[in-house]
Amino acid sequence: MLENKKDILAYAIENFTKFGSKRFSMDELAHDLGISKKTLYRYFGSKEELVSESLGFLLNKLRINLDRYMDQNPNENEPLTTVIYIYKLGLMTLQEINPSFLYGLSKYYPEAFKRYSGFKKDIVWDLVCPLLKKAQNLGQVRNEVKIELVCMLFLSRMEDMVYSSPTLFEEYSIQELLEHIIINNLRGILTLEYLSTSPLEK
Repeated sequence: MLENKKDILAYAIENFTKFGSKRFSMDELAHDLGISKKTLYRYFGSKEELVSESLGFLLNKLRINLDRYMDQNPNENEPLTTVIYIYKLGLMTLQEINPSFLYGLSKYYPEAFKRYSGFKKDIVWDLVCPLLKKAQNLGQVRNEVKIELVCMLFLSRMEDMVYSSPTLFEEYSIQELLEHIIINNLRGILTLEYLSTSPLEK
């Protein structure tokens, strides 16, 4: 039996991302959690609130992992390795999420979807974009490259790419997907000088 709010959020998001948030009613979720519906409503006023908060629980864990990595690996001269790590973590997360979960958010749970979209936007524009600009200032990314356009065109839509085929994660490893979706695109914007010594080539 789970009566701790944090445990409920962890269990709820695990099931929502696996099966889709629309599939479970509050009754079913309470039953699966081994608690009363009354206990569930003590913490969450509605299904929308539960979906939104459980999603927030997942996104917060991701952000903590990112912040920890960035603290432990400052990579002052290699900002691109941090960009690659960010997208590797993103791919590993998307691998565990049923596409119907994100579809359900956009269709049935606007507040939760807004939360997800805001998180994605923050990652791309507050973390990735400054890292790419830093790489440009270091002479690693070519001067003529428009960083904002790069972020807009391919760094903001990773889930669209990986969910374009229902068997993509079965057919390719995380490293193969990372290579073709992110690293190859990054190679295309690098200076020749940096390419010759880049960790991306190792």
